[in-house]
Amino acid sequence: MSATDHWIHRTDAPLDRATVVFDLDGVIADASHRQRHLRDGRRDWDAFFDDCVHDTVLPAGAALAAAVDEGHTVVILTARPDRVLHATVDWLAANGIRHDVLVLRPRGDRRSSADFKRDELATLVAQGAQIVAVVEDSPPNLAMLRDEGYPAVPVASGYYEN
Repeated sequence: MSATDHWIHRTDAPLDRATVVFDLDGVIADASHRQRHLRDGRRDWDAFFDDCVHDTVLPAGAALAAAVDEGHTVVILTARPDRVLHATVDWLAANGIRHDVLVLRPRGDRRSSADFKRDELATLVAQGAQIVAVVEDSPPNLAMLRDEGYPAVPVASGYYEN
């Protein structure tokens, strides 16, 4: 299996150019209705991700993705498991979300979101991507981005306590 088998290319945009990376949940997709699956000591990740079909669009995140210069590649890098691939692809298409590549967590991957995203970003860079911005809402992921030297653009989703 290739390191990029779980990457879904929507366009033929090259990876070896300026690239803007977006998280999905909390940045483009409003997952606030799904937070109930993660409260009060519950961590029902299956229900959390299965419920993604009911997300609404966060207008600011969608507008930001749409506003990225056409000379840049847009990658959506999400820790959603690939079992919700079809629901995610359908949702992105139905909502007209601009992206060239979608990266989901491959089956059986149990790493933290930050570890998963660190490795995927490194693979993007190895493919020639010049990462000019990573738009993210998760504090642990933002800390990882800063530690790794990626240009992080923090978004306040409201899902995390300060």
